[in-house]
Amino acid sequence: MKLAVIDANIFIDLIKLQMLSLLFSIDIEIFTTREIIDQLKDSQLEILKEFIDQGHLNVYLLTEEELEEVVNFSAPLSLDLADKSVAWLSIHIDAMVLSGDGPLRKFCESKKLEVRGIIWLFDTFLNKQLIIHAHAIEKMKQLLLINSRLPREECEKRIKEWLKT
Repeated sequence: MKLAVIDANIFIDLIKLQMLSLLFSIDIEIFTTREIIDQLKDSQLEILKEFIDQGHLNVYLLTEEELEEVVNFSAPLSLDLADKSVAWLSIHIDAMVLSGDGPLRKFCESKKLEVRGIIWLFDTFLNKQLIIHAHAIEKMKQLLLINSRLPREECEKRIKEWLKT
């Protein structure tokens, strides 16, 4: 089974879109770090807690030694401890990274890690027939309203493609 380490922004977007449960239906073992969990609001954590309790979301707790490795991990200054923990864990468990954070994505790509984002998740949800095109269009439009950092052109391209089906 494929492994993925997820950054906070993916959780936040999926929670806002009320699509989080789909993430745990795509045949990927999902990991995150305690440092990412700590970035979430209590209301977001409450939603994630159900998936943690059911064993669908694995929260990796760094040992003191591992935390020191992460702190000393050679990475751009734009990456905080949580971002570095995602990259570090992905390398150590040979997992892809799911993130919409530009600097983190760029750093992970430089480390030859597979990096995917929310658009890839939408494509996957459609390919696995977890949602229909009309639902994907509605949610992608909603996502464009709540997340200004998305590659707008790519999102609009997907919407046009989905309208044809």
